[in-house]
Amino acid sequence: MTRKHSLLLILASALGACSNMPSKEDMQQQQMLTYECDNNFGFTAYISDSQAKLLLPEKTLTLPRMADTKGQRYISEDRKILFLRKGENAVLASGAGHGMLRCKQIAGAQ
Repeated sequence: MTRKHSLLLILASALGACSNMPSKEDMQQQQMLTYECDNNFGFTAYISDSQAKLLLPEKTLTLPRMADTKGQRYISEDRKILFLRKGENAVLASGAGHGMLRCKQIAGAQ
């Protein structure tokens, strides 16, 4: 099993409380960013002051924003999924370090 497939399985198993697609109103109030990560894994993120909605290939995650002085950090309530962004770079991690993807913003405003 490849690292990409392992991360996707970990993400899928950790997503018991994922949300639906964001509403049109939600999307208008959020910043839309597109990322490309290791192993050709890509996703779109809708970022607001309080949360990040990640539209992954199989699921949509809503992660609340946590205080961080070095970037924007979003962590799932069960603390199994982390999305950390700083400038054009981001990290998507799951399962206490069992899977991590380094990502680069390819579209959207910083």
